[in-house]
Amino acid sequence: MTTSVEPFEASGENTAALEAAPTVAAVWVAPEAELVDSGLSTRRWRWFSPGLPRIQTEPEARRHFGLVGFVVAFVVGAVAALFLLSAVAFAFSRSYSNRVLPGVHVGSVDLAGLTRDEAITRLQTSFAYLSQGEVTVTTPVGDATVTYQQAGRGPDVEAMADAAMAVGHSGNDIADTISLVHFAGYSQDIPVAIQIDPTALATRIRELAAGSTVAPRNAQATVSGGVFGITPAADGKGLDETAIQAEILDQLTQPGAAADLRVDGAFVAAAPQVSDEDAQNAIFEAEKMIEDVNVTWSTPPPSAPATWTPQTWTIDASQIRDWIVFGTRQDGTYGPAVDPAKVQAYLSNVTASDRVAPVEPGVVWDASGKPVDLTAGKDGLGVDAAGTTSEVSAYLDALASGGSIGPSVEAVTAPVHPQITSIDDVAGMVDVGQWTTTFYPDISNGMGKNIRQPAANLNGQVINPGQEFSFLGGVGPIDPAHGFAMGGVIKGGKSDHTGAMGGGICSASTTMFNAAANAGLQIDERHAHFYYINRYPVGRDATVYSDGATTWDVKWTNDTPYPIVIRAWATKGSKSTITIQLWSWPTNRTVTWSGGGMADIVKAVENPPEYTSSLPAGTTARAEFLTNGFKTSVTRIVTDASGKVIHDDTWGSSYAAVNGQLLIGGAPPKPQTPAPAPVPPTPAPAVIAAPDATSAGRPRRVG
Repeated sequence: MTTSVEPFEASGENTAALEAAPTVAAVWVAPEAELVDSGLSTRRWRWFSPGLPRIQTEPEARRHFGLVGFVVAFVVGAVAALFLLSAVAFAFSRSYSNRVLPGVHVGSVDLAGLTRDEAITRLQTSFAYLSQGEVTVTTPVGDATVTYQQAGRGPDVEAMADAAMAVGHSGNDIADTISLVHFAGYSQDIPVAIQIDPTALATRIRELAAGSTVAPRNAQATVSGGVFGITPAADGKGLDETAIQAEILDQLTQPGAAADLRVDGAFVAAAPQVSDEDAQNAIFEAEKMIEDVNVTWSTPPPSAPATWTPQTWTIDASQIRDWIVFGTRQDGTYGPAVDPAKVQAYLSNVTASDRVAPVEPGVVWDASGKPVDLTAGKDGLGVDAAGTTSEVSAYLDALASGGSIGPSVEAVTAPVHPQITSIDDVAGMVDVGQWTTTFYPDISNGMGKNIRQPAANLNGQVINPGQEFSFLGGVGPIDPAHGFAMGGVIKGGKSDHTGAMGGGICSASTTMFNAAANAGLQIDERHAHFYYINRYPVGRDATVYSDGATTWDVKWTNDTPYPIVIRAWATKGSKSTITIQLWSWPTNRTVTWSGGGMADIVKAVENPPEYTSSLPAGTTARAEFLTNGFKTSVTRIVTDASGKVIHDDTWGSSYAAVNGQLLIGGAPPKPQTPAPAPVPPTPAPAVIAAPDATSAGRPRRVG
């Protein structure tokens, strides 16, 4: 290694030794003394060498340092030049710190000197064409298209801009300066980047598949005219979505993809879920179901009358055949079943008349005619059509599968609730039909009792949908204990004004008939009086009668969907009225009347006065009023809101003539002259209606 030595004075003794030592390096040292040799001044130099130090004279040193100085100067100049060049390059590099370096391209698009945002804008403009075009796909039903925009295809401008910005921007100043110098002479090409949205493409292909699939056709067991048959199955065809998407992706990821690509659809077969064999097996099962089925209601309801007996209905095999349908069951198998809607409708009709009907609450009206309270109602009991339908269906399913079954199906019962549950229900009702009749209280109607009592008894009664109303049933027992009195009746063709309990009640029954008829309800029973009473509309009177063997009644059925509430009242006075109104929710029915003319008129005559001891002497009473006989008919047309005819009824009436008869109290006067030849007596007419003129001799209540 190089070592240093202390300075020393040159002398002749060691000069030769110093000259012989190899020199490694020389360092100029400031003179410590001067030596005189041949007139030349000398300076002392110190050399560093492995051997001894050496002293050179100045001429030698000058020659030696001439070469060394040149080398040093060259090196220093080169370093200075390099430093200057580096400083310039560094400054130039700093100016591109946030910009794309020169020579950087994306395809043919030059991005040199652009910021990232500027590069993105230029790339969007230059490569916008990558988002324009469409792929035509062959589907099972024809061609369909997927646009490049629907696939989310376009230039990935951010990725390309980031790649361009990354060139020569490593964060190392020296390396980035070198890169700048390099790319100033050489270009850097960034590849075109394409982006595609696989989810959007898959969604579009799913839309194509949904709209172009040829669905498989399941085999079907059919019923036509009670005969079973089969519609055979057929395979379907749909797009292979995975294969189509892969092929489209493969083409759209190519930068040079054309704007009008075409892809031949890859198809997949879709098998039907129900085979021909499945349908044939379903028919075999259906044949086992076609048997007579007995439905029994064997448990008596708690409120059933003493006369109630178990009920049984037989469903014919032909009826069951008409109910059978085929389809996929809950367990996924294909087989027969019965249409529950048809079964329920059938059971509803069969069992409706066998139920224990509910008792609707009565309605209490105030003096102004406002409903203010309800009396207690009561649930009824009937066959639950829906529940029994399920039992019948299960029974038939067991037949089809060969399972164990009993001799009959037990009906499911359920409470039948009243429809009116609060006074608010009545408050929303309207008067759908009414009538008012005038009457004169006298002995022929129990001084008005036999008309006012029916009004009181009927007031507030509720008639359910489908329920038949009976006038005699509605007014209850007709006897003194229930407010009735003796009144008029016809006996042996003559009127007896106090001969029957409840006589005169026909004013109430006629009023009820007209109210129901005006409401457009179904009229089930009506009878005309034996003779016409001019207080009633022609051909629209209605008498009632019962002698224990024969009964004439006024009956109508509530054939609307809503309950009907009866409101009835009578006034007092020498000239009184009875009014009956039927209240319900609007039925939107229209009633039109026609007819009522008189034909085949028979003139009545006045009989000679008749003297009787039952009257005080000199007083008179009318036993029979003079009334002509005639025939008539009236027609009622009832239509619904659409104009469809619901009822078309014609009622004919044949009224007998009634000759007048005046009664005089006391004995007849003695004849002053021979009495004229006797005139054959005219039969006395009945006071209230009979089925026809020949029945006038039966006892009647006076109308």
